[in-house]
Amino acid sequence: MRRAVLAVAGLAAGTSLLVVVKGGGAGAAPDTVAAANAGPTPSAGAGSPDPSAPPAKKPVATPTATKKTTKPKAGKGTTAAAPPPAQPRSNKVVGPRVENPYGAVQVVIELSGTRIVDVRTLEMPDLEARSDQLSSLAEPRLRDEAIREQGANLDTVSGATETSESYKESLRVAIERMKKGERD
Repeated sequence: MRRAVLAVAGLAAGTSLLVVVKGGGAGAAPDTVAAANAGPTPSAGAGSPDPSAPPAKKPVATPTATKKTTKPKAGKGTTAAAPPPAQPRSNKVVGPRVENPYGAVQVVIELSGTRIVDVRTLEMPDLEARSDQLSSLAEPRLRDEAIREQGANLDTVSGATETSESYKESLRVAIERMKKGERD
């Protein structure tokens, strides 16, 4: 029985201390004090008020006190953090489809923040056997250089000039879209 009384007294004293510390004590803002004094604090099943706690005061019925106690202002006495900034929907940006005499080229860049970590082709010229062969040689070279250079200022692959130029144009537009914050 003594333990229960001591536990309830300790809980009440701790709660009172918490209200005074968190509420700011005597120098607190009026809306905080009015909210703290608005009614009795629920106890942990003791059924009787804490004898060491000061008697609860009823809020004064003035328009400003009523307004402040019924609708607290944002930022005062709230513990909710501001929402985090909106993150982009995806970490991929798709470049446009760029035509050349041998077919079309379209790339998609994958990002980590604003850094290019991968470049994949959605489309490369492959209508003729020679175009397919040159595309399979040019694509890994252009991809590796784009990741290394972090841009579209790439060397043209010998024998695949048109494909290289189309690749660079699709990549350039994708990078511009990335810089504007656009994501696919």
